[in-house]
This record gives sequence, structure tokens and C-alpha cells, in this order.
Amino acid sequence: MGLFPELDEDQTIKNVKYYFENEFPRLKVRSHMNIASIQSPSFDTVGTSGTTRNTQEDKIMGQLWAMDLVKATYKMVERMPDGPDNHYFKTIIKYCFLYGKGNTVALEQTGYESSRYFECKRMAMLYFADSFSDYYDMEVNVMKNENSGV
Repeated sequence: MGLFPELDEDQTIKNVKYYFENEFPRLKVRSHMNIASIQSPSFDTVGTSGTTRNTQEDKIMGQLWAMDLVKATYKMVERMPDGPDNHYFKTIIKYCFLYGKGNTVALEQTGYESSRYFECKRMAMLYFADSFSDYYDMEVNVMKNENSGV
């Protein structure tokens, strides 16, 4: 028994891949929305459903949330260990996910053999999930999976 719960590494890695391949690109687009293009709220209640929801405020809050996650993603990647003694975690995440160059370019950048590269890529994704957990929880605990009937 350790200080932290045991991770379902395969599912956590799938979550990191999903974040970078599906959610992160959408967050980047959403974070660059021009706030100046958002129109003033309309107070005309004729023909409305009577909702009191401020959709303009929701758009601004959504953009700020997206901007926060994009900044946090880059910040966490920049803080990752890098270099030969630190498994090139930052290089692998940058080239595979932030730059979209894929495994071939990242493999060349690290100078590793294929098997060592993929081992380090797994470790890098787990490291990212752990460091990013204050913003977005991608980690899956083994106990969660056992209790959910998976």
C-alpha cells in the first residue's frame, strides 16, 4: 500500500490520448474566440421562453475556462522532465501531441530505440496525467474500475 491509489495505467493513458487528440484541439479553438464579437444581451422578453440564463456570460466563461486549460496544458508540459537522464518526457509529449508530428519524429528527437521510446511515452503520459490532475482528472484508479464492474 502506498500514498497514492494504484492506477489503471492503460485506461489513464487512453484518457491522456483522448484529451490531446480530441479535447485539446477544441479547447485551443474555443480559447481564441474573439470576446469583442460577443453581442450585448437582449432584454426583449417578447417571444422568448422566459429563460433568465445569460448566454453571453456563458460564452465568456466558457472561453476563459478553455484558455485556462490550454495555458495549464502548455505549462505542465514545459515542467516535465527532459533530457537523457529524464526520459525525454517533455520532448515526447511536445512532438507527439502539441506539435502533431507523431511517433516517428519524436522517436528521432529522443534517439531511443523503438521499444525504449514507447516505454518512455507511456511513462510521459502517466506523468502528464498526474501533473494535470488539479485541472482535469484523467487518472483512473484500479479500485474505481473494480467497483464499477469493469
